Amino acid sequence: MDYKKRFFSYLKPEVFRIILIFIFVTIFVIAQLGQPFLIGKALDAAIDKNGKLFGIYIGVCAVLSFLGIFAGYLFEYLVGKITQNTIKKMRDDVFDKINKISINDMYHNTRGNLIQLEIGDIENIANGMFSVLKSLIEGLLMIVFTIAIMFYVNWILALGVIVLSPLSVLISNFVAKFSHKYFKKQSELQSNLNSISIENIANCDLVQSLNFQNESKMIFSKKDEELKKHGIVALFSASWINPSTRLVNNIIYAIIGVAGIVMFTMSSSDTLIALGATMTIGKVASFLSYTNQYTKPFNEISGVISEYEMAVFSFKRLNDFLNKDDDPDYGTREIHNIERIEFKDMSFSYTPKTKLIENFNQTILKGQRVAIVGPTGAGKTTLINILMNFYSPTGGDILFNGVSQNEISKNSLRNNFGMVLQETWIFSGTIMENVRYAKPDATDEEVVEACKQAHADTFINTLPKGYNTYVTSKEGLSDGERQMISIARVMLLKSDIIILDEATSNVDTRSEKLITDAFDKMMENKTSIVIAHRLSTIRNADIILVLKDGHIIEQGNHDYLMNMHGFYYSMYSSQFKN
Repeated sequence: MDYKKRFFSYLKPEVFRIILIFIFVTIFVIAQLGQPFLIGKALDAAIDKNGKLFGIYIGVCAVLSFLGIFAGYLFEYLVGKITQNTIKKMRDDVFDKINKISINDMYHNTRGNLIQLEIGDIENIANGMFSVLKSLIEGLLMIVFTIAIMFYVNWILALGVIVLSPLSVLISNFVAKFSHKYFKKQSELQSNLNSISIENIANCDLVQSLNFQNESKMIFSKKDEELKKHGIVALFSASWINPSTRLVNNIIYAIIGVAGIVMFTMSSSDTLIALGATMTIGKVASFLSYTNQYTKPFNEISGVISEYEMAVFSFKRLNDFLNKDDDPDYGTREIHNIERIEFKDMSFSYTPKTKLIENFNQTILKGQRVAIVGPTGAGKTTLINILMNFYSPTGGDILFNGVSQNEISKNSLRNNFGMVLQETWIFSGTIMENVRYAKPDATDEEVVEACKQAHADTFINTLPKGYNTYVTSKEGLSDGERQMISIARVMLLKSDIIILDEATSNVDTRSEKLITDAFDKMMENKTSIVIAHRLSTIRNADIILVLKDGHIIEQGNHDYLMNMHGFYYSMYSSQFKN
């Protein structure tokens, strides 16, 4: 979708509020512009010593003042309301898109870039949108009404103002074009800097253990310095917009002021009388006020051009992200109770030139415990990602109960799987909330039972508030305890197929024993697929597949493979030699 169309689609539900804004702004502008006219009339009445008329003009002026304040308040409120409603929809759409795009597209977007989209870019849009809506609507109506009144007061001077005023617009546009490229670069650099910051925070323990603090700081400082330089140029160039337009407008004001005084001194001229352009002191005073009112919107609009430029660029980035295709799902068939999984000459590669998995054939039957082992880069985790349909095979097929993976709905397929990964995911919330994430409608009793089966109940009850203890992604739990929470989630799901991807690689020996017992409980009468680094954990597997360079080079149970004295034997022996 074109970014302009998308933006207006966000504004479409706000049409009624936008109409109200125009109504209140019109009242506000009339109130603002009516006051100089009435003050000019009051001034002429005072010169003529007409006290009654003077009092009437001043009274009406006071009423207009209060009316303008009230309308202005409602106008500001509605602009804020529209801005926040629209921004909320944008944030929701970005978050929703993050959950819908393919895993491949997700990996091509850094966390810094996504955070810049979700927070930085949307904040830029919010600031720009509020400023532009406020300044543009108010400014345009102010300009239109001011022109009408100026023509009523003195059409000759009004023409002079209209002819001279575009100079400020030309200057502001010239400066804005110069600053745009720097704002664009600034946003890109901010995204890169976010990525570096996030990675450093997430891996602060590794940074310190390697004594990489100075090098990390140098990398950050280099990018930060580049961001600073572009930011200075962008802000400096944008800062010239307002002073430049104000200078031009002040010159216009001075010219019109001199012309008004000259016309006042020539009020008895037959030519001015014939043209209907005579001036009084009150008219000169009010016209100068209107000249200032007329040029003021140009100053305000030019002042928000930098925010507008940043907002437009940010919205284009957001629109490009929202235009990404959702993870395609061409399958329509539902599947339950998977009895048989067959890999048929399955191949996969991230790039056409480099094949990671080639001509893979294997059958997994219901209830079997299958272990996948092999060196780093052999394709173990990739195989699981293909099985879950995060990636599609580049050749061959995978059959579930004889049905091609492509024919099965992704949601239906994934509902049959429960996964416990090496990297556990704990979000900020209570233990109860973290476990229930797997099944939102689960009762407290079901959560507790799942935790008992995962051997998590014991340590949970030692926590300050038990199941209501608040934990975060980095605080409150050990690695082993986090893994038990992950297992409890899968226990709660009661999936038919269990996938364990290096699930015990980060835990201590004591925790590993508890987790292994939990795994045994979890995998009873279920199909399980285990990717293991610690080969001691898969000795009881029915089938052990040894992968190397995307091919099965050995397969069988532990005893059979050990007796072969092949690659598996070498891997196993190397882990237990003195």
